[in-house]
Amino acid sequence: MRFDTNVGRGFQPRRVGGPERAALHRVLLVAAALLSSAQITPPQTTPTPPAPTAAPQPAILRGHVVAADSGQPLRKAQVRAMLIDPPPDFTRGAFRERSTTTDVDGKYELADLAPGRYNVTAFKSSFVSATWGQTQPLQPGAPLDVKAGQTMDRIDFTLQRGGVITGRVFDEYGEPLTNVDVAAMLARFVNGRPEPQRTSSASTNDLGEFRIFGLMPGQYWLQATWRRFGAPADPTSPDRTGYPDTYFPGTTSVAEAQRFTVRAGQTVGDLVMALSPIKTSRIEGTIVDADGKPIGGAVINLVKTEAPGGGFGYVAGQMSRPDGTFMIAAVAPGDYVLRTQPTPTQKNTAQMKLTVGAEDVKDLRLVALPPSTISGRIVVDPAQASSLTTPLMIAAMPFENAMMSPLQAVRVGDDLSFEVTAPAGRVRITVTNFPPGWIVRAVRVNAVDVVDDALDLKPGEATNGVDVEVTNKTATLSGLVTNARGEAVKDCTVLVFAADSKRWTPGSRYLRVSRPDQDGRFKIGGVVAAQYSVVALDRFETPGQWNDAEFLQRISAKATTVSVLEGETKTIDLKVTTGS
Repeated sequence: MRFDTNVGRGFQPRRVGGPERAALHRVLLVAAALLSSAQITPPQTTPTPPAPTAAPQPAILRGHVVAADSGQPLRKAQVRAMLIDPPPDFTRGAFRERSTTTDVDGKYELADLAPGRYNVTAFKSSFVSATWGQTQPLQPGAPLDVKAGQTMDRIDFTLQRGGVITGRVFDEYGEPLTNVDVAAMLARFVNGRPEPQRTSSASTNDLGEFRIFGLMPGQYWLQATWRRFGAPADPTSPDRTGYPDTYFPGTTSVAEAQRFTVRAGQTVGDLVMALSPIKTSRIEGTIVDADGKPIGGAVINLVKTEAPGGGFGYVAGQMSRPDGTFMIAAVAPGDYVLRTQPTPTQKNTAQMKLTVGAEDVKDLRLVALPPSTISGRIVVDPAQASSLTTPLMIAAMPFENAMMSPLQAVRVGDDLSFEVTAPAGRVRITVTNFPPGWIVRAVRVNAVDVVDDALDLKPGEATNGVDVEVTNKTATLSGLVTNARGEAVKDCTVLVFAADSKRWTPGSRYLRVSRPDQDGRFKIGGVVAAQYSVVALDRFETPGQWNDAEFLQRISAKATTVSVLEGETKTIDLKVTTGS
């Protein structure tokens, strides 16, 4: 087939005939067949991945640390920022704490901070540490609400120079006593009465001198505790001289002791204490196993339990003889616990309370029994399990005083099972090393929840099938604190305590203390579901007054009652009121 294309003449198609038409027909049939069998594949396109979420811009805190008495900058002071309320998108494994030191001009900069709420604290030796927003010693500081990419300047600290107590300790002849432990004991009010709390101590030197420094302002008692140092006392020696715990100026009764005030930077000097001798006693006995066989080589410790302020003090230690007998000499009158220390080869332990008076304690029989065991599992909602990112530690501690137990926490297994040894008596199960926001919800023994109570264990008893339920579905209380004029108040303390007075116990998980941030807003997470009294107080009369049950009873009338459910976030606005 041919086309003629003569420009100017128009287009004149020529007829196709005979053989040419047949050839064209065959070509068209082949082309149609090829088109019908062809696989038409649309162009391949690579899907566009979603744009990555931009990481929040880090924040920066800057400021100065100066001395309160001189206003001079403090170099080499440590400043630490602790993230207390991570945002929901906080990167798992990211740093929750940043620290730095001040330069020669007292300046510091904390960089690369994730957004969130922080407690920022400044420390320096010989000074009283301070948390930003703190206005009274032992009072919680105010959190800083730090935004992504924000630079916050003038987060400044003024540190008070710590108080100092110096003095000397002599015996009945005016000779200096060496290695006497002298403790400064801060007065804290418990149930309306001042109780001593050990804060710092020092030992006397060869001249009988002591110096205790870095004390926060407050009222103090001074207590001297004599210990026989060096080789154990000779049990055959006729010298039974010792010295009782003595309070300044020279009494064995804290009720008769002189309390004195230490102000910031003040030195209370040249206090003289003369210790009066007493006749000490000896403790003698035998340690045996459950079958009555003597145990040689057992490590036996004597621990004093009557120290004011919850103090415990190691007094002496002995190793039993091959026949199981032991003797501890030079023991001053008082209340003690005699206990053995478990070893890899001797896991059985013995413990006994005893009171030592003027006479020797003889013929004691310590029976070492197998430890009690508690086994079970950690129970967690499968939907929450992925957030449980840290290995948990679990222990069974004495209910009345955890310092009585030498036992250590153990790691929970990868399958969330556990087995812990426990001292006989009343114990409480504790779980530690939680990620932020996690708590123990329940401890079930034979289907009974004992999370706020004690387990009563018998020696060698095995308590199995204990379920320890943990959760991150805790409640949150937040709100704004204002004054009578409706203005935001940031210089106050928000106190949350159980409405049920039976839960006003030391270390209660139903007691929370917080302070508003720089905008007068407070936020308290990790709250256990319960009914609470919530109040904002302008000040406290004494440090740690929120631990005083009488004080809580008195301010209950000023508080707002609120019930919170598990996982609930509740907003409650408060009017600041006086704490007196």
